[in-house]
Amino acid sequence: MITKKISTGKAGLFGITDEVKEAVKASGIKEGLCVVYVPAEDCGLMVTSLSDEKIHEDIFDDYERIFPAHNKQFFKGDLDEGSAHAKSAVTGVSVDVAIHDGEAVFGEGQGLFLADFDGLKAEREYFVKCI
Repeated sequence: MITKKISTGKAGLFGITDEVKEAVKASGIKEGLCVVYVPAEDCGLMVTSLSDEKIHEDIFDDYERIFPAHNKQFFKGDLDEGSAHAKSAVTGVSVDVAIHDGEAVFGEGQGLFLADFDGLKAEREYFVKCI
């Protein structure tokens, strides 16, 4: 298993596609599965458009409409974190990527992103395991 770190420091989507592709190549596995996991209750992982940052903004806007921060009507726990935790629970904290011919398989225009939903930490950690 490989441990990776990425600087965030703000809420948003942070591309990790290239790092995952490199980990797959370095693993030497020709056919299999790559599991990417972020051990945080306020982050998630998602596959979405690699190049259109407006879509990334749309995704965050939609999440905010569904899970607005500081809304006592929806969150009974810590109001500063409840929204981020709900977004993480819906998004999921792991993604499986197929490995074929020694490479991570993504669709045309797809990329893998770590979603930091609260932006309170300067750095996030995630794990990559190729099987």
